[in-house]
Amino acid sequence: MGSTANIAIRILGITLLLSVFSHVYSQDPVVAFINNSNKTLCPLNNGIVTPLQTSSLEISGPTDKTWFASYSVNGDPAKNMNGGFGINTGTFDFEISFRNDSRKLKTFSISIEKAWLEDGTQLNISVDDRTRDITVYPLTQPVVEAYESKIKTSSEYDYTVIIGMNSEYTGELPTGANQISYQTEIIDAYKYINFRVKWQAEAGITTFKSIERTGFGCNSDTIYSDIELKSEFSLDLGEDKNICSGDAITITPTIDLKSDYSYLWKTGETTETIEVNQSGEYELTVTDLKDNQKITDQVLVTVHDAPEIDIADIIMMDGAPILVNIQTEGCTYLWSTGETTSEIEITSPGDYSVMITSEFGCSNSKSFTVKDQSSFFTLSLPNIIHMCAQETMTLSPYMDINQTYTYLWNTGSTKREIEISSEGLYTLTATDPNGYSQTASSQIYYHSKPIVDLGDDFILWDSESKQLDAQNAGASYKWNTLETSQIITVSSGGDFWVNVIDEYGCTNSDTVFIDYRGGEKFRIELGDDRSICQGDSVLIVPEIIGHPASPLSYNWIDQNHKEAEIYLKKDGDYTLEVTDNLGNIESAQIHITVLPIPIVNLGEDIIDYPNLEQELIANVDKVSYNWSTGEITKSIIIEKTGTYWVEVINEAQCSARDSIYVKFLNDYPFVGLPKAFSPNGDSHNDLLFVRGTDVDKIKLTIYNRRGKKVFETSDVNQGWDGTHNGQYQDMDSYYYNLDITYTNGVIRTKTGKFALLK
Repeated sequence: MGSTANIAIRILGITLLLSVFSHVYSQDPVVAFINNSNKTLCPLNNGIVTPLQTSSLEISGPTDKTWFASYSVNGDPAKNMNGGFGINTGTFDFEISFRNDSRKLKTFSISIEKAWLEDGTQLNISVDDRTRDITVYPLTQPVVEAYESKIKTSSEYDYTVIIGMNSEYTGELPTGANQISYQTEIIDAYKYINFRVKWQAEAGITTFKSIERTGFGCNSDTIYSDIELKSEFSLDLGEDKNICSGDAITITPTIDLKSDYSYLWKTGETTETIEVNQSGEYELTVTDLKDNQKITDQVLVTVHDAPEIDIADIIMMDGAPILVNIQTEGCTYLWSTGETTSEIEITSPGDYSVMITSEFGCSNSKSFTVKDQSSFFTLSLPNIIHMCAQETMTLSPYMDINQTYTYLWNTGSTKREIEISSEGLYTLTATDPNGYSQTASSQIYYHSKPIVDLGDDFILWDSESKQLDAQNAGASYKWNTLETSQIITVSSGGDFWVNVIDEYGCTNSDTVFIDYRGGEKFRIELGDDRSICQGDSVLIVPEIIGHPASPLSYNWIDQNHKEAEIYLKKDGDYTLEVTDNLGNIESAQIHITVLPIPIVNLGEDIIDYPNLEQELIANVDKVSYNWSTGEITKSIIIEKTGTYWVEVINEAQCSARDSIYVKFLNDYPFVGLPKAFSPNGDSHNDLLFVRGTDVDKIKLTIYNRRGKKVFETSDVNQGWDGTHNGQYQDMDSYYYNLDITYTNGVIRTKTGKFALLK
């Protein structure tokens, strides 16, 4: 029975209608898809993106009984058709829902899982028409490369849109804009659409559209590219600026349209930006070189001095608190005590500091000491100490009065002296018996040892010399040769070492060994002895160590070969002799071992009938196997016609290969039905018989266009007279299912159609 089924596919919010045609050759009670072709669909563009996909398919089943069926999509759990209710028609349309949110080409395979009658009797499902595939193309999107969103009216700009290599591009420009050039090029499987647009003279907001049509005929979403057209560019130097004395500021213009501009500052400079450190008004005129349009802007720069602080370096107190006031209009304050007022009260001797900041952010700071007029002592530490890596030292203060003190270091130590082993600021506060304190600090710097590298050990050939460099310019040097320069020249062998002392007294050393080859001008390296497989060759490339005088001449002894490189393929010892331009001769030797290769034979090509299985055996042991089928066993079983090969590799990694052609013959004698017959009683072609040879048994079933069985027989000698239940059937096309058992036991099934004529 032939039928037409409509499949409605909803992809990304788009509904497509697909008509498919299929034939079903089945008998009650057989359930099958009616349509017999897979489909591909395009999603409509500009739709609502949704993961829900819907489709409807038409299946056939019993015509005179209530039946049920279930289906699955891509192997998901089965669902009942018709909501689980019975189906009372011979054909049934059911809707399928599934998800497709991958945005990629995706195939959905719908399979009939089970079919049954009301009493639970299982129905047969057609093997050939059990599954249908629906493939949906993804919704593509053209990529518009970065472009200027603000441009000048009547100007020309280049744009690039990237689409698939096999896609077509459609663009739409606003009224008044014109495309003046258009080129395409393929780069890395993408098509680049390069075009130039001359924009309209009217200012405003506009767009241009881009649509991609794939090689499958699917349209993409429409990409709208926003463009703002302006009749002139704008220039902005920003707000007026304030800087502090001694500082500088860079003035950078902001221009909203991309073009070719020239710059002229009132100062005479023609660069885009200028750096200023003086008060004044700075004016810039920018000219658009494409249309000579000029725009001017100004910015005021004011340089401010940091506020002054009027405090003496040392302030004396007689035991009573003192007031320190540095009031300056418009400033903020930060004292070392944490206070933020312009005036503070100091109640004890010590070191103090204050930072004052003007309204323009210009700052000044001052440190001072408050001392009691009673007896003072002096505390001192070295201001800066340089030490070398991993050195240690004892840091000890100087006190000018010999009395009892208490000590507190910023490390937490309360001892007079501390051990130093790391870099940092070390501060000591010493307090006398009267409670008066003094503070002193030492800044400790640690320096790495100088890096000394004389390089790797090397060879000096006869009559050669070389310089050794200890680097670290400005340091002092002591060589074991008693030389004291940074660089020395050597022309003999042995160990050479140097001791380097940098500006901080940090030292390091290095040693290099020189292998002096007296009487030897250069050396030939041919590498290790080599092993190759029989039939192969190996390229020997000599390496010349040293500094022979060019040009060099090469002689492979007993090989009649005068080139440096040589291909060797036979077992044996090979000697190369090299002579330089001064007549110095050196030689080297290499041994080549030739290894046997395995022998594999799959035999003669095979034509095998009617068996559909053949074993192929690689007749060699103690090797690894690699078949063209991907198998790695000694033998394989094949079931298809074709050429097969095997590669075997022995322990020495030598390999051999053989191939064989195998053909399975499965063409049996023809058995079938004629294309038409005419049961009109004229004694000519009134019966429809099965025709053929070598037939043992048959089963013939005939159906009308509606899938109803009208004839069945298992007798090869019984033909159909065109009647059913004693009634002559209409002139029409009829369908058959024929099961054949040949005399050799092979079973085959055929389906087809024929015409009943009058």
